[in-house]
Amino acid sequence: MKNKSLPLFFNIIFILVTLAACAAPAPAKNLPPTSPTAAATRAPTLSKTKTVIGAWIQEPDNITPYYTSMNYALWVAQLTLIGLAEWDDKGNLVPELAEVIPSSENSGISPDGLTITWKLKKGLKWSDGQPLTSKDVKFTWESILDSKNKPVSVEGYNKIEKIDTPDDLTVVITFKEVYPAWYLLFTQGAHNAGAILPEHVFKSKTGLEAHPEIRQPKVVSGPFMISEWKVNTSITLSPNPNFYKGKPRLERIQIRFMPTPEAALAALGSGDVDWYPDFTEADVTLLQKLEPKIHSKVLPTPDYEHYFFNLGSTKSGSDYDGPCPLQDVKVRKAILLGINRVAIVERIYGGKAAVPITQWANSSWTNTDLKFEGYDPAGASRLLDEAGYRAGGDGIRSGMCGGKESKLSFNFETVTTPLRQEIARVVQSDLKKIGVEFKPKFITYGDFFGTYTEGANIATGKFDLAGYTSGYYPDPYTDVWRCSSVINKANPLGTNHTHYCNPSLDALFNTAQAQADPAARKRTFDVIQKYIYDNALVVPLYTHSSVVAYSDRFTPAPFSFLSGMNWNAEMWDAK
Repeated sequence: MKNKSLPLFFNIIFILVTLAACAAPAPAKNLPPTSPTAAATRAPTLSKTKTVIGAWIQEPDNITPYYTSMNYALWVAQLTLIGLAEWDDKGNLVPELAEVIPSSENSGISPDGLTITWKLKKGLKWSDGQPLTSKDVKFTWESILDSKNKPVSVEGYNKIEKIDTPDDLTVVITFKEVYPAWYLLFTQGAHNAGAILPEHVFKSKTGLEAHPEIRQPKVVSGPFMISEWKVNTSITLSPNPNFYKGKPRLERIQIRFMPTPEAALAALGSGDVDWYPDFTEADVTLLQKLEPKIHSKVLPTPDYEHYFFNLGSTKSGSDYDGPCPLQDVKVRKAILLGINRVAIVERIYGGKAAVPITQWANSSWTNTDLKFEGYDPAGASRLLDEAGYRAGGDGIRSGMCGGKESKLSFNFETVTTPLRQEIARVVQSDLKKIGVEFKPKFITYGDFFGTYTEGANIATGKFDLAGYTSGYYPDPYTDVWRCSSVINKANPLGTNHTHYCNPSLDALFNTAQAQADPAARKRTFDVIQKYIYDNALVVPLYTHSSVVAYSDRFTPAPFSFLSGMNWNAEMWDAK
């Protein structure tokens, strides 16, 4: 995570002075200088009647999802090219072009899990007035797998055996094998790319990655269509007259390209733009100083920061055994209870982040039956007493483990970012109070995330505790707990950094990967989460957040932590 607090602080001071001095926006000459290109190619002045202007620091390479992996490009795709479904503000998959989400109950999922049937809404049209039908869905699949095209990825689509279209509203997808993440295909979100492509535009065409209609689609299905794209300057969008929900509330959206977040903030403060979607948690406290002229929205995401233990065992595939005391669930639980995670969130983020209970936070996959276990140093001390560890003269506990005297003294590794260093020192102080010595070691990104063959400590299993950010979404599956993913000499490319292997947990993941019905799969992931929770296999610290700032005249719709702020742009409004 980049620490942008200092430059943003000076921009905030400037903006506060400007807002206090006058009600009108500051003149352009008072803004911090931008790049020569941005200054020379200023976006056209727009009437702000039902118009909102955004600031972005990246210009999309193209707009069609299958041919880009750029977030800023996918955000424009959400405004223009939509899919069968999307994620709402509650994290639920909801219909978009589809009439309903397939399920076992509505016969949309076959008993063997191999066939998924989607039903489209009646009367769908492309922006040029042509019908949008099941044939467009089938064509989209065929174009992705066409060897003469070069999409970013074919993952998932290559699991499909065939697609049948018995009528214009029915799409019957048959998979080669059960594919639990079927709902990521042909669906649209900020973290997956699944728009439907118009067959009548691209039929018989190949080399689509270079097609001008892929870069700048003129025939679209979303609430807005691109009316102008000035390279290095701006994209302007106007309403799609054939959008299935009717005319959007806004008459125009313009996205202006800025060189830096600081320039975007300055433009926001001066009134030149109405929103910027890509601040960080570190900016929240400073952004709050701009109220009420500028509002900020902190949107929790499924990304979470966590500490994990080296639970490796040579008996279950690791090259090295992890520290003996950490094999005891009482010691792990004591460490979790001994860290004041809520205080960390309050101190670092002003309370604008949350402490997750599981690794599947802020999503519809979260096991909501699990209860948060807060800071409890007395309870942590009792657990360590029960585990047989007593404090010595230096205050650090020790006891017998595996027939040997073991001290509760552990190295901790993470990267060198100032925020992670600050948090580690807070944790060090907390754990010292319960008799656990926590010794942070800060390592460069390259060395910390190094490979097994490079001898990196995390990969090889030569560490005690470590910490970084993870997130499992929109699909919840991960192989980081699988026995087959334990990293060792025979499996140097494995992903299981905890080096933990348990056949019971492995079997649960096997079950989840054999379930096409999301409801049944959710029940399995609830059990997986409870297992990890009961065994204190990780210490979840806090969830990361997406931070958006917007002017008082702009009224965005409810935000979605899986689809961002653009998923319902037809509901955006302006004062």
